[in-house]
Amino acid sequence: MKYTEITLPFGIKSSVLALGAQSKASFCFAKGRFAYLSDAQGDQGDLRNFKKFEKDVKKLQRKLKIDPKIIACDLHPEYIATKYAFEKVKSQKSKVKMIQHHEAHVASCIADNNIKGKVIGIAFDGTGFGSDGNIWGGEFFAGAIKRLKRIAHLKYIPMPGGEASIREPWRMAFSYLYSIYGKNRLVSPGGLGTSLDIASSVASPAMTGRKWPRNDILGQMIDKKINSPLTSSMGRLFDGVSSLIGVCDFAGYEGEAAVRLEKTMLVSGFKFQVSGKYKFKYIDEKGMIIIDWGPVIRNIVKDLKKGVKKPDISLKFHNAICHMIKDVCNILRKKYRIKKVCMSGGVFQNNYLKNSIRPLLEKEGFEVFLHKNVPAHDGSIPLGQAVLAGV
Repeated sequence: MKYTEITLPFGIKSSVLALGAQSKASFCFAKGRFAYLSDAQGDQGDLRNFKKFEKDVKKLQRKLKIDPKIIACDLHPEYIATKYAFEKVKSQKSKVKMIQHHEAHVASCIADNNIKGKVIGIAFDGTGFGSDGNIWGGEFFAGAIKRLKRIAHLKYIPMPGGEASIREPWRMAFSYLYSIYGKNRLVSPGGLGTSLDIASSVASPAMTGRKWPRNDILGQMIDKKINSPLTSSMGRLFDGVSSLIGVCDFAGYEGEAAVRLEKTMLVSGFKFQVSGKYKFKYIDEKGMIIIDWGPVIRNIVKDLKKGVKKPDISLKFHNAICHMIKDVCNILRKKYRIKKVCMSGGVFQNNYLKNSIRPLLEKEGFEVFLHKNVPAHDGSIPLGQAVLAGV
């Protein structure tokens, strides 16, 4: 079993064992000025992965000789690691601390880069249980390690079918279109042979002749709030756009739709016909900045109708994300007077985003931090949990 030793920018008051999230199973011990993060091992929903995880926790605990006083876990009550945390405290003198998923992402980047002071923290990923009961994933925070406050997020959107929307990105494409155009401008689901066919006022060549599964009740599920949880996930926005332009309707592995959307820009020999970016809208709701994706989706539909090629649309979408981050950071810097920006979450495994955002923000005078010793994905969550539970 491999693990990474990390020197922390602050001391841990009580020794901690942090058990991470559901996917990218990893754990972390922390004591004093050091943390010890295991390598990611797979999804804990697989019994074999969990058994190995449990065995490795005991093995590293014996090696480090750390007796944790706090066991940290994710806020999601149904995660295997969360249930394991509550079982574990029954057999030892320790207490459980539940840590919000995206706060842990930001804290992991702070610890990974040894940052002191206040930061603007960005956590973009596919899913994470929010403190309001919704599914988060497109979040901005501000503050120091002990007082991270959620201050901006993507506008909520229903996920028709719940987790099925993760495996079937076409559901998210439908949800974005349904939210914008409503039932009056969408034909009856399945009416033209697919559940994502668009009326003539919105029609595009990319959407005709595609064999989506028939689902006559998808709009009703959204309207009646049946198994359609709300999400602010950036990962789901990538999924929706990927399906919308005809790149990926069904995902065979985690993040496939987003990976293929990025690769669409890298088509060998393709000459980009357009430049620029789509634009988000920013709404201040009682101090919370809501990042509205509506204008982005509308303009993607317009480009599809005009016959703009997929690589061009993908490029404009990626540029939109980069400039949205810049815009929101500028808004937050003016309000909170913070110049340090740290970014975590699986979305930041996207090479185009990573390579584009840093110079864009540095040009604006920000100090930018991405992960350097631990992964951006959920494998870094235990580090953040340990820090937030122990400081």
